Amino acid sequence: MAGRNMLRRKMLRDVRKNFSQFITILLMLLVGTLVFSGIKSYMIGMQVSGDEYYATNNLQDLDAFGKMSDATVDKIEKIEHVNRAEGKLSTMASVTSLSERDLQLNFIKTNEISRMHVVEGENFDVEKDGIWLDEYFARENKIALGDTIELDANGMAFSKKVVGLIYTPDHVAYVKDETEIFPAHDKYGYAYLSQNELPETMRFYSSIMVDVDDEANRNAIKTAITDTVDGVVSVVFTKDQYSAASYQGEIDEGKTYVGIFSGLFIAIALLCTVTTMARIVRKDRTQIGVMKALGFSDARIAWHYISYALFLSLIGVALGLALGIAFFGKVFIDMETVFFEVANIHTGIDASVWVMGVLTIAATCLTCYLVVRGYVRQPAAEILRVERPKVKSRSLRFTTSGLFRKLSFSARWNIRDILRNKARTITGVFGVVGCMVLLVCGFGILDTVNGYIDLELSEINNYKNRLNISEEATSEQIEKLYADYSHDSSKTLGIEVKKDDELLVKSIFVTDAGDSVRTMDKKWQKMELADDGVYVTQKFAELEGYAVGDEIEWHIFGDSTYYRTKIIGLNRDPQNQALTMTRKMYESLGFEYMPDAIYVDHEIEGTPEGVDSVQEIDSIREGMEQMLDTMMTMVVMLIVFAALLGAIIIYNMGVLSFAEKDYQFSTLKVLGFSDQKIGRIFIQQNLWIATAAIIVGLPAGYGIVDYIFREAIEESYDFSITITLLTCLLSTIGTFFVSLVVSAWLTRRVAKIDMVKSLKANE
Repeated sequence: MAGRNMLRRKMLRDVRKNFSQFITILLMLLVGTLVFSGIKSYMIGMQVSGDEYYATNNLQDLDAFGKMSDATVDKIEKIEHVNRAEGKLSTMASVTSLSERDLQLNFIKTNEISRMHVVEGENFDVEKDGIWLDEYFARENKIALGDTIELDANGMAFSKKVVGLIYTPDHVAYVKDETEIFPAHDKYGYAYLSQNELPETMRFYSSIMVDVDDEANRNAIKTAITDTVDGVVSVVFTKDQYSAASYQGEIDEGKTYVGIFSGLFIAIALLCTVTTMARIVRKDRTQIGVMKALGFSDARIAWHYISYALFLSLIGVALGLALGIAFFGKVFIDMETVFFEVANIHTGIDASVWVMGVLTIAATCLTCYLVVRGYVRQPAAEILRVERPKVKSRSLRFTTSGLFRKLSFSARWNIRDILRNKARTITGVFGVVGCMVLLVCGFGILDTVNGYIDLELSEINNYKNRLNISEEATSEQIEKLYADYSHDSSKTLGIEVKKDDELLVKSIFVTDAGDSVRTMDKKWQKMELADDGVYVTQKFAELEGYAVGDEIEWHIFGDSTYYRTKIIGLNRDPQNQALTMTRKMYESLGFEYMPDAIYVDHEIEGTPEGVDSVQEIDSIREGMEQMLDTMMTMVVMLIVFAALLGAIIIYNMGVLSFAEKDYQFSTLKVLGFSDQKIGRIFIQQNLWIATAAIIVGLPAGYGIVDYIFREAIEESYDFSITITLLTCLLSTIGTFFVSLVVSAWLTRRVAKIDMVKSLKANE
């Protein structure tokens, strides 16, 4: 008992003496587990919240598209394994009581599939007159329950009272069309109305939601609907569509980077453990010998030092888990709710969070054991002898000859010190590399997204307004639009690509847009298109194994005829991985070309006849810039973590350096070196380490940004990584600044060195 109390008092004394080094280990472990548990809790929370929401509100399994009726619904419901089917007519409408606001109106008869989650107001009733409005759209536009909004749908003007503010599970994420990436809830939303609001002639369905008894039967039901039900143009899995797919994609992104950032901090914590414990054990060499001579076993002495790591890791991991789950995860969830509408969204955890915590504690203790075992295994007589410095004179001899003789004293002194203390130097370099990597990641993500916006809205799309042609537009109306506005046009077709008996839902962009919409080659330069085949995006080709010269088999939704078309080139598209062909190629296959978009390079007053809506390129840019504002929270966090990491590592390295070099610094003071001169020697070494870290950190940071954008984003995106010169300069200056400030602050210790104590300690 007395021995245990003695060791406990010794541990507390050592922790107090080496507090700064121990707090470094604790902080690194805390931040590592905080990042891991925070990202994990938001990922798991999004997954669990989404699954609960989908199940509670009965998200459909399939969507059948076409022009259909109640008879179509009845026929689908009779298919084996179909629980229920419900029809819906969807159409776009402008909110005339608000400027530049649009709603997707959904007219329904029942609401047993994709049930509304009513935030405020009444539940849906087909006999009720009114509108159930997207709660996000209402909040952004300050529309309250009971307000009346005025609408214009395809020339039909009407007004409706808001009777409910809602979410629906098939509108977790909603964009106006394929030109948008992220939801802009202030610009557009969705709403539901009773089918009774429509005249008899318009009581048909543009889609039918299908609920099946088991997901395993989805493929069979899809085939049955496509083959046997008239009026159905296409059948698509709901979870493959934008709403559910983008939500799941956001969850999957976290799986890519959670290990990178948390692993970085934990790895540095383990390196700090090595250097700190090595110094403490080496300093305690004589005490270890005395304890062995007094009868303490090797295991007892080893456990005494391992308990340092256990104590620190328990506190660091516990605090990290608590803050990560309670605070950091909540920050991420709040960021996601800007884009995604999920009822009762919350954070969550699973066993992996606790397993990671236990493994981190175990790894820290194991690291400590590997450091101390070499000492405790030595006999007492051996360990009580004075340890001879393990300095290989041959490895240092070059610093006194040749070119090195011309170097300043401080340079040669620092080179020799670095070679003598390789572990401390490696830890310092690795830590400052981490600082550099986080800075490059933060600024690099912004650069890449800014580069994407410029590419999409300045290089690829070269127009001011896009006229979205109505499906009911006549050929005469289209000819008039050509004459009045522009002949630059395009058509986007939904298709299924047949690949090894698997059907892939894709699209073909048929272009007659000239320079208004450019096709980009592998190097993101404009390319000219030929008329004798089809172009496939490079990413799609890589994922599915296509090459130039191959034939691709496909059919248009609603047409069972398959076409085999030669791939004559690869292009790149940052937003949509699909197929592209010219109008001439499309017409050569026997199709009549009817555009769904016309591109105009000037302003347009009102909405021309035959046009559903007019979309300004500036409004798309505005929505993307709002996305950038949201991303700034993440970037700021990365920069804060980078500064924290750099400051902690440099501080720890400096404290260790002073502890190990008291004798050398005291000798220099005796020889007449001023405190300022010694301080400059110390700062010089840290700046060298920062320089080495910057050289390694720049390419490492680029590699991690590249990895995140290749692996984390959805398959439909193809981002070109952009790291600007300004990012390199800011990251470099930031790393140097942190190193210089912390080093300069540490030089105050030079004046506090007790020369008598330091010099006598080595006698």
